[in-house]
Amino acid sequence: MSTTSNRTRRAEPINRRVSTNGTVSYEFRLDVGARADGGRDRRRFTFATLAEARREFRRISTEVSTGRYVAGARTTVAEVAADWLDSRRDIRENTRRNYSDALLYVTRELGDLQIQALTQRHVDAWVTGLLANGGRDGRTLEPGTVRLALAVLKMVTKYGARQGIIARDPAEYVVSPKAKPTNRVTAQDIWTPLEMMKFIRFVREEHRLWACYLLSAYGLRRSEVCGLRWSDVDLEAETLSIEQGFVEVTGQHHVVGAPKTERSRRTLPLPEDLTEALRDLRARQRRESLAYGIGWEDDRHVCSNEDGTVVLPRTYSRQFAAMVKTAGLRPIILRNLRHTSVSVMLHDGVPPSTVAAWHGHDVRMSTAVYGRTYDAGLKIAAGALGRTAATG
Repeated sequence: MSTTSNRTRRAEPINRRVSTNGTVSYEFRLDVGARADGGRDRRRFTFATLAEARREFRRISTEVSTGRYVAGARTTVAEVAADWLDSRRDIRENTRRNYSDALLYVTRELGDLQIQALTQRHVDAWVTGLLANGGRDGRTLEPGTVRLALAVLKMVTKYGARQGIIARDPAEYVVSPKAKPTNRVTAQDIWTPLEMMKFIRFVREEHRLWACYLLSAYGLRRSEVCGLRWSDVDLEAETLSIEQGFVEVTGQHHVVGAPKTERSRRTLPLPEDLTEALRDLRARQRRESLAYGIGWEDDRHVCSNEDGTVVLPRTYSRQFAAMVKTAGLRPIILRNLRHTSVSVMLHDGVPPSTVAAWHGHDVRMSTAVYGRTYDAGLKIAAGALGRTAATG
């Protein structure tokens, strides 16, 4: 190989090289740090064009001088993503599953790319592509799905920067798609108080676990009802404590873990009807245990089958849907039983802060998402305004 040693610029020691086959390239050498033995780590960088060589010389030399240069390693986005997810020992199983699902969008398009080569332009193009045709069969993706995927990628690249794998975070300043307005719960989503009472009367007569569905009617989450143990219930003091949740991670994988949030961990006073319903259910389950020849344990789940096995969350929802249909009620999903509870309390004048404390969520959720006024309340409000106008 022949070499032409003409320096292009004194401030930028870039050499033009011509190989024996006539290919032209541009190179420079820089000290990028120290080797393990204490000697200087001097490296050669080669580029196809002079412009690229100048640009990279300035970037690398600046990073070396500021201590941000990362040398050598060639790690893919997928590898860093896997390491990041493995490092997250502070998250719930459901959250881990959501992160894993979001990472599928990341690794599908960017996974084979070396993370050292990932740029903001790459990430911007990836976001645009997801919005346009990132779904199945080239369909568009909801902005919320893309926002989550980008948020997870940002956690991955931030992790890479903290670990010294990359010198700077290429996703840090990428703008997320605009979120859709929060969907407020409407009259079509929830039951009226009369529909709620019809359901409670029906389930009391028709289902052995009616106490559990009464808990749902009082606003407990499915995970909280399915995770409740008899040791969490004090029928003498008439209280129950939310200490854990039972959730479905996948169709075949269920876990018992900490409550959804710190606000979710709470102790609630039991109304009289709930106390009596739970007392009846415990007596029934004790008789069932005796009939099955199994011992009674206070850590048994309240929401359990006759043989003592726990009722799976999906089964609990399916039983609810079947009862709603049999009772001839307007169909709603189980989650909206909780929404109904919030709306009934707000409509009855219970302060939003108290409603939020009972349901174990942020008070802003009570008013921004769940809160609504029933038609009767709207009529009363309109009547008051009409009376004011008439006397004004």
